[in-house]
Amino acid sequence: MLLAGCSADPAPQQAQQAGETVACGPVGETLLPVCTLDRDGGTLVLHHPDGGFRRLQVQGNVISAADGAEVAGVSHAGGATEVTIGGMRYRLGSKGATAGP
Repeated sequence: MLLAGCSADPAPQQAQQAGETVACGPVGETLLPVCTLDRDGGTLVLHHPDGGFRRLQVQGNVISAADGAEVAGVSHAGGATEVTIGGMRYRLGSKGATAGP
C-alpha cells in the first residue's frame, strides 16, 4: 500500500513548482509557456519540460551563456526580452538586456 504512492512520476510536479513560467520553443517554431525560470543572483536557469535546462548569466543589462561555448543572442520584442541559444528561443518578461560576449 505504501508503494502505490511512489509510482507517480515526480518530474511534472517539480516543473510546475519551479520558478516563473516563460514561453520557449525551438527557433522557428511557436513559443509556448512550458519552460520555467529560476533566478539565483545573476544566474538564470531555464528548465525545459523534458528535464533539460539552460543557464544564463546576467551582468547589469547583459545576458550571456553561463556555461558552454554557445553565444546567446538577445533581442527585444513586445516589451519582453527574447534570448536565442542552442537552437532554442526563450521569451523573458524583463527589459533592458543586451547580447553578451
